[in-house]
Amino acid sequence: MFKTQLSSNLVPEKVLIAIVWCVTFLTWKAIPGIFSPFLVILVVFILVLYSIYIVYVAAINISYDGLHLFVADRKTERIIPLSNIKEIKRSFSLVSPRTRWKIMYADYYQVEGELYFYPEDSAAMVEFIRVVRKHNPLVRCD
Repeated sequence: MFKTQLSSNLVPEKVLIAIVWCVTFLTWKAIPGIFSPFLVILVVFILVLYSIYIVYVAAINISYDGLHLFVADRKTERIIPLSNIKEIKRSFSLVSPRTRWKIMYADYYQVEGELYFYPEDSAAMVEFIRVVRKHNPLVRCD
């Protein structure tokens, strides 16, 4: 079967990271004062952690076919049966205006895991939930 792309490639978030880095650097140079270096260092620290998450930790590619969910990151690909998905729901995120989703699953060895991602669009999630419900009618969904 053909794979259907589910996740976004996070281009807006990566552009936002670059813009915030530039603004932070310019703020460092432009705002004099005692507390401004502390605030800028705090923002840079938070931004570094978020940048590492988006660029290196976040799943790069999430797709599915009629039987499996494929989760690829930089070095590995996990294959999760659709029947092992336990929950699909929206997840609150302060760092992005887009809706982030959470999938709770158990792999082939019944080890439970969670997956957070930004979908391409909400129509893709509706179709994905429909396909998962065919394999697991007890899945909890938003």
